[in-house]
Amino acid sequence: MLLLMLKLPPFRSLQAMKKSASFTTDSVVQAATWLKEGQLLAYPTESVWGIGCDAYDEIAVQRILDIKQRPQAKGMIVITDSAERLMPLLEPLEDSQRQQIIKSWQADSDNIELQCKQAHTWLLPIPQALTAVIPSWITGQHQTVAVRVIAHPMVRQLCQQLVDVQNPFGLLVSTSCNPSGQLPAMTFTDAYGYFGEQISYLQADTLGYTLPSQIRDATTGLIIR
Repeated sequence: MLLLMLKLPPFRSLQAMKKSASFTTDSVVQAATWLKEGQLLAYPTESVWGIGCDAYDEIAVQRILDIKQRPQAKGMIVITDSAERLMPLLEPLEDSQRQQIIKSWQADSDNIELQCKQAHTWLLPIPQALTAVIPSWITGQHQTVAVRVIAHPMVRQLCQQLVDVQNPFGLLVSTSCNPSGQLPAMTFTDAYGYFGEQISYLQADTLGYTLPSQIRDATTGLIIR
């Protein structure tokens, strides 16, 4: 009886590990499948871990707002895999503005020292023709959409997997993986500690950027953060 009692805790731990493992993957295809099913996904970005969902899934976006305790009015950052995919949003800008944005995204992927690297998110005005295409639950109270071409290669592939008729830009919500007021998750362990099995996880490392991402207004050049 004593031997049986001593063996029970490891058995329960193994069962818990198996249950946890069902929420994690290192497969982009599996992660994309979960997103298309409406699940929330934590994943590594350039510097910290983010939490996201298909940007066109209103119910999933609301779940993120709920678990983060974040007001919808603030809007959400979205990411995609390439500047070319965002051309309908970029074309109405002046040429100098458009080139500055594209160059910043190219620099995000350049081979420079990590301590000098910084991801760039831009607030793009939404052309009249696209007001019905960009979801209001993403923009919140703003007349712009906060978007970044992600430098992380696995997450770029993930955005590619999301492209379809409902999500023509391959937009993935990208907000920091933490409840409001807490520090962003830096690792899978941090992310799991915050949200456990409420969400799924794409296992990989961040790119190691040490500077926080910068947010700028595309039309004025003003640095918001």
